[in-house]
Amino acid sequence: MNRTRLLATALLIFLFASCAPKADPAPTSVPSPIPTPVPTATSIPHATEIRFALIGNVTPVNVWALFDAKGYSYNNYAVMSGYWPRLYQLSIPDRNFEPMAASAMPSSFQQEASFYTATVPLRSDLKWTDGTPFIADDIAFTVNTALSFQFAFDWHDFYNPDFIDHAEAVDAHTVKFYFRKQPNVGVWQYGALQGPIVQKAYWESKVAASTALLPPNTLLPQIASLTAQVTDMQSKINTVNANIAILPATSSGYIQGIADIKSLRANLNQTNTALAKAQSQYDSAMDAARQSLYTLDNANEPTLGNWIPAGKENGAWVNKVNPAHPFNVPNFERAIYETYPDENRAVDAIENNEVDGVLAPNGITSLDLIVNMPVSIVKSSPNYQVGFLLFNMARSGLDDAAFRRAFACVLDPTNYAFDGVVSWKLGAFVLPGEKFWFSSNTQFPCVNDIDLGSHLKDVAQTLQAVGYTWNQIPGGGVDGNGLRLPGGNSFPNLTLRVGSAAIDPLDSSALPLSDSSTVNMILNAAQMLGFPLSQEIISPEQLHYAIFSSHQYDMALLGYNVSEYPGYLCDWFQDGNPFGYHSDRLMSACEALNSTSDLTTAQKDVYEIQSILAQDLPIIPLYSGITYDAYRNIKYPFDSVLGGLSGVYGAPSLAIPAP
Repeated sequence: MNRTRLLATALLIFLFASCAPKADPAPTSVPSPIPTPVPTATSIPHATEIRFALIGNVTPVNVWALFDAKGYSYNNYAVMSGYWPRLYQLSIPDRNFEPMAASAMPSSFQQEASFYTATVPLRSDLKWTDGTPFIADDIAFTVNTALSFQFAFDWHDFYNPDFIDHAEAVDAHTVKFYFRKQPNVGVWQYGALQGPIVQKAYWESKVAASTALLPPNTLLPQIASLTAQVTDMQSKINTVNANIAILPATSSGYIQGIADIKSLRANLNQTNTALAKAQSQYDSAMDAARQSLYTLDNANEPTLGNWIPAGKENGAWVNKVNPAHPFNVPNFERAIYETYPDENRAVDAIENNEVDGVLAPNGITSLDLIVNMPVSIVKSSPNYQVGFLLFNMARSGLDDAAFRRAFACVLDPTNYAFDGVVSWKLGAFVLPGEKFWFSSNTQFPCVNDIDLGSHLKDVAQTLQAVGYTWNQIPGGGVDGNGLRLPGGNSFPNLTLRVGSAAIDPLDSSALPLSDSSTVNMILNAAQMLGFPLSQEIISPEQLHYAIFSSHQYDMALLGYNVSEYPGYLCDWFQDGNPFGYHSDRLMSACEALNSTSDLTTAQKDVYEIQSILAQDLPIIPLYSGITYDAYRNIKYPFDSVLGGLSGVYGAPSLAIPAP
């Protein structure tokens, strides 16, 4: 799921369409991962085991803790998260939504009384490892249990209690979901339909004691009632205060008003006390119930995945292949997970041929280790860490989309990197590896231009056509000088604010850094267009405050970790966003996206959103980061995958023994 836990600083992403959007050119600057032909079944070699290195420990936890903050860790997910089936999954490498335990796509939503409902047909051939069939009751039990315990973290993202009311089995192979309000694709296809499913027969009796500890059903209505009373009394106090503000202090109306406020405040204090007590009771009971659930024994729990837990052997965690091969046929009989105390030791292990791959949350992060490893071992892939340039549209000049497009067009594509770390230049508002959502029609038209001189003059002519003038027009190898706004005023002096570089360059919360290549690229673009731009290096905390609180910035360089579902394109540009950007067209397209649960309709909406942003260009996306993986002895039926092999936990079900 999107354990794209959103990192520190910023908010935004991607591309531009200067001139007008081109018609479907193939992106050349950010090579989309191109799957290599999958070998035929008879030609695929098999091997006894695939060996992975993990950095740090694996902690045995049950499924309820694993998908909540209590038991989450990268290592735990790498070893255990595939034990339980999902109705649907995102394919590797293209990240297409496809059935897993479902037999077909879900139905469309229907309104039934106060609910929105949809059904999912299930495969009839699946069996848990105890030999019993996988049925709709398993799904309903899982969903309803997760809702009862009001989990956070992944459970909440999968089965969001703000939307889902409950699930029920229509028959053995059909499950029905009941939503309180119309879900969108982020809540439905990228949420509930990808949630883990446990076996009801195993867990139902076990969770009964924990369920008995849940808050009484009367407590939440009581909290809601007290909250409404507090709101009502505060509103009455505000009204009385407003009424007596215009009265003489000696008038009877004023004196009565003061008495009324005193009485209302006494009642408010009493109600607040009752509310705090009820909330404390609810929180304490819920916490006790969850803690009880987290500690339940899961010995011999039936699972349903490609891999079956086999415990520890010689200090390593082992998964063996499920002989039923429910979802595909892995090419290894066992997956072994050795743990190492640090990245150096894990890299030593692969160089010494002790393991076949190194798994870590962000891949190999030490540049020294990457440089010193044999080239044959290192694998690089674009990831979800994105660097982009922000404009404050409250500043004169920056409020003009024509100028922003021109500026993007003169950013030198040869400098899309940061401090020696190779990065992938972007050409769209959605990462090209997200093939379902990526629209090549909205690529940045200048993204593939290498010779700036060939189009700088054209850019200048485009700006002249809308009223910009220069003392010296740029083009023909000459930089511009004395840029003036339409109307004749000089283009203002601007400052580019960037975070300090005293941060690991592979940390996405710091992307992009105040490195010379990226900053100089932006400063050079300003020089070519003929307006003054200086840089100011401040701490990441100061930068975050300047953008999101005080709004005291002209241009800024920031990074963000984007999610697989591109709903962030709407989230970033809601009314009141820190960039001063507003578009009625965008608001309309986002409303459409947020109100549909149909994938095809959502895809069209995302295409429209990309087109609008490409024309308006409230930001300029620069590049995605790189995930470096280390592996040997194995290959995959694709060249790369977004987030790297570490991002898909080594994909042991797809790995192929190398000759």
